[in-house]
Amino acid sequence: MKNVSKVIAFSLIAMLIALVIDLVMFHQTGTNLLSGEVLWRAGLIVALWVIVTVLAALRMRFCGYVTILVMLYYAAADFGGFITVSPKSSAYGLSIEILSILGIVISVVGIWYGIQQRRQYDIDRINQRGSAHGNQRK
Repeated sequence: MKNVSKVIAFSLIAMLIALVIDLVMFHQTGTNLLSGEVLWRAGLIVALWVIVTVLAALRMRFCGYVTILVMLYYAAADFGGFITVSPKSSAYGLSIEILSILGIVISVVGIWYGIQQRRQYDIDRINQRGSAHGNQRK
């Protein structure tokens, strides 16, 4: 159960960082932050977090795989912000780069917890099958 709360916590932090990075990148390119493109992308980032949270809480079969894929998406968004921020040497650029690196690291930790989530699901399934077979033998 401890892993579920870690997955939710790290995915929330990764989602918030990816959302901020995306909004800053849209603002940098001069895109209106209330345009459909920006709102769709922000909605997608939040919806992915909701999916990860629901699947982790319900301990669904593919929750580990979904967590890993969503964390990879967040890491890619953070990396995109890292390489495209301009000007890089300003205080603004450095803060975005630091936030991007932090987001990538948190996403990697989230991937690790996604792997652990899948491992724990497999262990639980093996234990359930073992106890079911043990009851049939008696």
